Amino acid sequence: MNAKRDLGSNMIQKGVFFGGDSRLNIFVLTLLIMLAGASSVALAQPVKLPSSVEVADRMGIPKDIADNIINRLRESRSDIEVANLRRSPLPGIYKVDLNGQLAFVSEDGGFLISGEMYQVNPGYLVNLQEEERREQETAFAPQRAKMLAAVDKKDLVVYSPDEVKGHIYVFTDIDCGFCRRLHSQLDEMLDEGIEVRYLAFPRAGVNSRSAEKLITTWCSKNPQSLMNRFKRGENVPLAGCDRHPIFDQYMLGQDIGVTGTPAIVLESGQLIPGAVSPERLVREMGI
Repeated sequence: MNAKRDLGSNMIQKGVFFGGDSRLNIFVLTLLIMLAGASSVALAQPVKLPSSVEVADRMGIPKDIADNIINRLRESRSDIEVANLRRSPLPGIYKVDLNGQLAFVSEDGGFLISGEMYQVNPGYLVNLQEEERREQETAFAPQRAKMLAAVDKKDLVVYSPDEVKGHIYVFTDIDCGFCRRLHSQLDEMLDEGIEVRYLAFPRAGVNSRSAEKLITTWCSKNPQSLMNRFKRGENVPLAGCDRHPIFDQYMLGQDIGVTGTPAIVLESGQLIPGAVSPERLVREMGI
């Protein structure tokens, strides 16, 4: 801002204008200010992201080791994306994300382990992949809870007990067998004071027959009753409406890590896949 103002005043002081034609003078001054602005944009520094080796260095991994591992992995296959090289509990073995999936690699980069690895302790084993997933889950849970809390409750199919002690979100598919098993325990969950908030997640996609059934449910004047009928396997006529949240909820599920149904999310944001018992939900929720 000051640079542009200084440029204009300098031009006036030096008399770089054209006689008394004020319109031409204004045009020239405007053009010069625009050019000055363009120059300042051109000189702006680009955003620089750290390389994989620099990230590894911040993790305390020697540069020569990180260089060797990352280069060997990239040379093995052109479609491999290498990220987040870090130490593991096993000496000489490092954790690495390959195309978003956790794997283990030897210090010389010559051996890659993509299966399950366990740490042996007196009396128990620790699955290192599962431990990593738990750490990632714990880190993301608050964000997941925030994203679900932003969903308008009127866009959910909600079953409420007389006294609400806590609530769960359930991503469901009408034709999913385990979803029907979970829904068959609805009365038990309500008896425990658990409010059940359903979101739609058609596993076969938003153009599937299951999606049509979910749309029919959400468009109904009594979605709870229609959900019950579908979950019992009844043959219900399909009907739509102009506005429904099925697509948005399906995309939300993908954004927060839902890969199958049913997927239960606690108020804390913890994701529990599969149909679990009301007793376990009570324990997990602490009610």
